[in-house]
Amino acid sequence: MLRVLGLSSITFNEFVERVSVTILNALLFYSISSYLNVTQYFFFGEGVVIVLSALLPYVLAPALTLLYVTSYSFGSLILGRAQMISIKSVEDFILMLILLVIIPIAIEAKFTSLQGFVTSESLVGPSISFLFLGVGLAEKGRDIRSNLVAALPVLYIPIDRVLNSSSLNYTFVIFYIIGFLLFLASALLFSQNGPLSISGLIPLYVGVALVTGEGFTSENAVLPTGLAAIVNAIPTGVNLISSVSQGKSVFQKEKNEILNAIDLKLRLVNSIKTGSASLPQDLVKALDLYEQSLKEQSSKVSECTDNSCLNERRREYLEVSESLDKTINDTIFKIIIDYNSKVSNLRKYGINMEELQIPPQLKISDTDINIITKILITIDRNTFLVTNKVNQMLEGLEAVIGGNYSRVIITDFSSLDKLTLVLGDKTVIGRIEECLSIQADLLRELRMSSFSDEKIKLSRKVNQLLIEQFSLDKLQSSINVSKESVNLLNKYILYLANKKEELYKIALPEVKDYIKTLEELSRAMKENIPSCEVIKRSFSLLNLLNDVDTIVSDIDSISALSQLLESLTDVINYKINEEGCIKMAELGIDPKYGRYIVSWLKGTGVNATIKEGSICKG
Repeated sequence: MLRVLGLSSITFNEFVERVSVTILNALLFYSISSYLNVTQYFFFGEGVVIVLSALLPYVLAPALTLLYVTSYSFGSLILGRAQMISIKSVEDFILMLILLVIIPIAIEAKFTSLQGFVTSESLVGPSISFLFLGVGLAEKGRDIRSNLVAALPVLYIPIDRVLNSSSLNYTFVIFYIIGFLLFLASALLFSQNGPLSISGLIPLYVGVALVTGEGFTSENAVLPTGLAAIVNAIPTGVNLISSVSQGKSVFQKEKNEILNAIDLKLRLVNSIKTGSASLPQDLVKALDLYEQSLKEQSSKVSECTDNSCLNERRREYLEVSESLDKTINDTIFKIIIDYNSKVSNLRKYGINMEELQIPPQLKISDTDINIITKILITIDRNTFLVTNKVNQMLEGLEAVIGGNYSRVIITDFSSLDKLTLVLGDKTVIGRIEECLSIQADLLRELRMSSFSDEKIKLSRKVNQLLIEQFSLDKLQSSINVSKESVNLLNKYILYLANKKEELYKIALPEVKDYIKTLEELSRAMKENIPSCEVIKRSFSLLNLLNDVDTIVSDIDSISALSQLLESLTDVINYKINEEGCIKMAELGIDPKYGRYIVSWLKGTGVNATIKEGSICKG
């Protein structure tokens, strides 16, 4: 409904003007009907006037006022009761047109206000209309010019009385002038926004009494002043209530801001607590103190009921917060220094860990909380990684050099020194160095004809490790390379063992022992024997393995030699027994195979030796 009437977004003053004009238009229509003797459809007309006044007040107010001025001045002529226009009628029309129509229209055009018509219509309607005389002036906060000009229609009363008076009484003229000036004074005071505005009632009351000449006790002086008081006081009251409410709202807002700030700090503290799996004890104590102090401050702020208390609690909170922030900053600084000290000490034992940079001044805030959490997470991560790496290394040590090593359990970085007990064990370091040295010798001396590329690559790794300074990485690399060596040896031994059928065919007496040893070594590699022990056993069998490798590498020629010797058995035995020696060239045999001829003869029961390319009786 308000939207239909155009009232959905108007001010209080505009609302008062619209309501006043609607009522005054209805009363003015009654006066116009009386002057023009229009009684038929009166109530219908009143209804139309009321509706149009609500919808189109800026149009209907000047139209009805002009119609009233016309009907008042020329009603007799319009109704045919007079034959001509009198001079008095013309004077009345001009006076009313200027003061009651033109001036209000000027106010409406300049200030978009109906103040002038509220004043003018209250002067000319039925007697009850006079009740609204002060309403147009009493609007709070109006433009001073608008208020002053809206008081001008009041001049109609004294001017009309002077013009219609048979004798001029200067005392009354003075009263009229003083009354009008008081009207202007009230208009000036009412235009103020502050509490001073209500003081405009005094000159209004006196001004109405003087202008009307009806005295101070007249209802025409009291009632308009009373209604004006209501119009002016409502905004003042609303402003006062709003001011009090706003004061409470501001107090509550400031109180909530402090409580929210404390709550945010508490949530940030909790974020630090939950952001790391194992907080340093120093930090836990500092955070607990911070949390307890903040909760105490929150309780104190909640109890405040006035600004004085709130300001004091705000000051305390800021002091406590600053002190606690300094404590947290000092604690984080100490944690980083202690952590870096541990890292520096571990470097002496070959453990390389990331050091942390000292951050700028820290405090519990949205920005710094991320820095603090990142520092703690970094410390936790590095501690976990290096501990896990050492424990994996211990597991590797058990597989490489044997023994049982207790795993390291570290809850926070302050226990990192435990790692030095493991890495500072000279016995462990010595055994690893010994294992590397044997590997280097084995890989250098062992022929491994069919795996030469892999052997060379692995040999380079081992030799490189031998010249490196001791570190956790070297230890882990030594474990890994030892496993690689065992894997390569396993492949190599299996390869040789798989040649046993071909070895049996060459009928050398030592082949059976060779094959037996290879099978035993192959079984040992499948058992849970430390890698270094396997390497040592392989190194102890170096000559045997190289001999087998040589045979396997030239298995075809040696097999052919075995067959040739079988066919020349009688010739060889005769020559050796009768002549004592037989040249290998006579047999068509390369001297490099001499040791196999000696071995073969030994298998037949003949002891022989090699002398200058000949096989001689031993």
